[in-house]
Amino acid sequence: MWSPPRLRRLAVVGLAVVATFGTQFGPHVAHSESPHVVLAYYYGMQSGDVRQQVQQAQAAGIDGFIVWWDGVGGGRDQQLVQVLQAGRASGFKATIHFHAWDANLYEEMRGFYDQRLSDPGLVSFEGRPVLFFWATWQFPNSYWSELRNQVDPDRRAIWLADGDQFGTLSSDAWDGISPYAIAWSANPRGQLPSWAAKARAVAPDKLWVPPVSPGCDDSGVRATTCFQNRADGNYYKATWDGALASNPPWAVVVSTWDEWAEQTQIEPGADYGDLYTSLTRVYADTWKGSAPAMQPVVPGPEPEQAPPVDEAGEPAE
Repeated sequence: MWSPPRLRRLAVVGLAVVATFGTQFGPHVAHSESPHVVLAYYYGMQSGDVRQQVQQAQAAGIDGFIVWWDGVGGGRDQQLVQVLQAGRASGFKATIHFHAWDANLYEEMRGFYDQRLSDPGLVSFEGRPVLFFWATWQFPNSYWSELRNQVDPDRRAIWLADGDQFGTLSSDAWDGISPYAIAWSANPRGQLPSWAAKARAVAPDKLWVPPVSPGCDDSGVRATTCFQNRADGNYYKATWDGALASNPPWAVVVSTWDEWAEQTQIEPGADYGDLYTSLTRVYADTWKGSAPAMQPVVPGPEPEQAPPVDEAGEPAE
């Protein structure tokens, strides 16, 4: 119904409404007393035993999975339903990582709102489901604002953008930002507090949700775009140190639970045993034992910037 060109034409009409919604429906994180949580991106790559994965994740201190999702009725949607069902008895939650980039964004999101948004098993913040979006820089803020106003005019959910373009937060399309990747950085202890400071400089009352990662190596599936040595768990520790130093008000996201193709997984396996789930438990306990608060972040030296990418998400030439 609402194609990208159509949405762009309507963007100007919605600007006044957009500005109003941003003030009225924001998450107000500066006053939040929500408990700290740990989430993890989930792909369902290695194991078909979703119940076992949920049990392993909970034992590691993870409270919910963020499931790759691209529309109601497909395989990814069924995977979301499986995670929701597997977690019901133990209180394990799930939500979506929206990956659909085509002319049917409105229909896909409308389908989620109609059929999934009321599920009590969804990850939530202050009573509203939290939805994660991937590669949001592929469309301008005006596009996302118009889509948001069509799909969710009453702000029934919280939308989190991806990336390190923190000017994105000036738009009411987004209630916060959660960069998917950190493993490209050689200095996550400095990078994550620096990102947090930039996000808060633009929108201090919106959510900052940092990622943590054990490392990466995608050379097995493409020409290498990310290689970061795990250093026997020390890189993972550095990302956690940076994430906690960035003082997020609500959540930390493990990137990833089981993206085995890009070797960002912490799921137990033959190569690393349970090293990364054990480390996750230690840091999760530390994180959840601290009181939620919004304190100023003092960044370290300016770290390196993320490499530019093209529309497909690959490194630009």
